[in-house]
Amino acid sequence: MNRRGEAKSGGAVTLVALITIALVFYILLVPSAERERLLEGANASKIGERFLLDEAPGRLEFTERAVTDHDLSNLYLSETRNAEVLHQENPFTVGKGIITEQRKIFSFSVPDLRRTENIILGFQAIERNGDLLILLNGQPIFSGPIPIQNPPPIVLPIDLLRSSNTLEFAVTGGVLERKKMSFSDIKIIGEVTQPEKQRALSTFTISRDEKEHLDTAFLDFYPICEQDAVGVLTITLNNRIIFAATPSCDSLNRQDLFKDDFKEGRNELEFTINRGSYRVEQLRVRTILEEVDSWIDYFTIKSDAYDDILDENRDVILRIDFVDDGNRKQARINVNGRYDAIDQTDPDFEKDITSLIKEGNNYLEILPLSELNIARITVEVE
Repeated sequence: MNRRGEAKSGGAVTLVALITIALVFYILLVPSAERERLLEGANASKIGERFLLDEAPGRLEFTERAVTDHDLSNLYLSETRNAEVLHQENPFTVGKGIITEQRKIFSFSVPDLRRTENIILGFQAIERNGDLLILLNGQPIFSGPIPIQNPPPIVLPIDLLRSSNTLEFAVTGGVLERKKMSFSDIKIIGEVTQPEKQRALSTFTISRDEKEHLDTAFLDFYPICEQDAVGVLTITLNNRIIFAATPSCDSLNRQDLFKDDFKEGRNELEFTINRGSYRVEQLRVRTILEEVDSWIDYFTIKSDAYDDILDENRDVILRIDFVDDGNRKQARINVNGRYDAIDQTDPDFEKDITSLIKEGNNYLEILPLSELNIARITVEVE
């Protein structure tokens, strides 16, 4: 039994020896370049990994300017009112007899009560026999004689007015006498504010990078006005109210803006007033962008690996594979405090950094000077 076991063991040893001898002869007989590749794993094992760094950063963004000023044109806002005829009625007659009575009722509308003021009723009283009674929406607003043909206008109380209204004319006075009054040129006139003069619009454009990297922003404006004669100035940015107050006249006003106030592309600033007149100058939207973030990574070279690199004259190569988009690639690279620049359109960048590396901790920093799309970054020992 023992002899059979020893025979089997001796056969296995002989097989291993034959395989080893064959491998040695194979390595000696292959070309030197091929032999170097076969042995590369053994050399790399001395220095640790062949790739000291292997990363795929992707997109690195770049902000061209830290501060951007959007200067806007001067604006003029004014509360302008024009007298407009809101209603004109045909001539009519009202009267009162012993038994019968003739009244006149007509309707008129005020399209925009909020912007209409000083509404008056004017008429010519051709025949004036009796006292006149006028009711607005059922409420008396005048009662008495009309002594002259062209009487002063009658003010229609604003608190009685609605969008749709009625006026009623009647004659009063006397019991047994017949009274009669005739009217012509009946007009209702109001002062209507012109909203287009109280509103102004300015636009400016925000780029994608400016929107994404916005840190702080503000609006500057210098209103020229009379402090006691103006009302509220309302400013909206993209339909969002950012200011609604009476500004300081004849001085620079500043209003903070925020990232959510803006949108990429066209932005709209709207200015409206409710009273007075403004000339708005020195209009500027200033955006201050956050600092560009650099890409940084670290790799370590142990003491024995560093010695092997030096002793064996190995090269340490930095390679950057950009996306081949045809765009200009600009960046500043920093290896352990030593700087170099990239400025090319080719998708491949290569640099020997053997003299820049050191034993222990190392770092690689890339500061983009244009938008970069990086597929791969490697630091390789060759």
